[in-house]
Amino acid sequence: MEKLYINELSIDHRPKGIPYGPGVRDDGTENFGFKNLKGELHRLSEIPELAEDPALFDLVSKINKPETGLLTIGCVSGPVIKDDRGFHFSGYVEFAFNDADKIADAAHYFPVFFHWDRGLDGDKFSQRVRFDWRLKPAHFADANVGGFTAIIVINTAFLETEAAARIAWNTALDWLGDYLASVPDEAAPGRRLYPRERKE
Repeated sequence: MEKLYINELSIDHRPKGIPYGPGVRDDGTENFGFKNLKGELHRLSEIPELAEDPALFDLVSKINKPETGLLTIGCVSGPVIKDDRGFHFSGYVEFAFNDADKIADAAHYFPVFFHWDRGLDGDKFSQRVRFDWRLKPAHFADANVGGFTAIIVINTAFLETEAAARIAWNTALDWLGDYLASVPDEAAPGRRLYPRERKE
């Protein structure tokens, strides 16, 4: 059976610093800067990029749950694009291990990518969506450690109706959120970049 999805991995060699301030992205959209959400899920409502997209909101919430081994770095999604090819949704989420030892070696991300790929195939993911994983060098100033993050750029195919494109987008983000929420927290004591839970 022909696969309807595409799932690929590459490396972006341009480094970034975290946290980063607000600015303008390459595509001209506004970037509101990094906000730590690990152990701070009450801050989700402060993220402008999440206000108009419930599926992206849920994805970011799942990644930042205390029990996961990940935290989000950034995200965005755009309004539906319509042209003579049909309707299309696009966006990305960037995340990292909440673990100074794991982020140090980009190879730690490969099993996460690989098992996601196997899951898409084994569970017969049936939406026309492209997942572009990009590993990116980064320095986490708060913890004074360097390493890598992972960006997943998500694009639906151009589909006949806005409803069909929305279903593809929502399904892709729901599957991705459930999968990334399953990545366990295995950080050694004192090696987390940010606390798992909010300190009162």
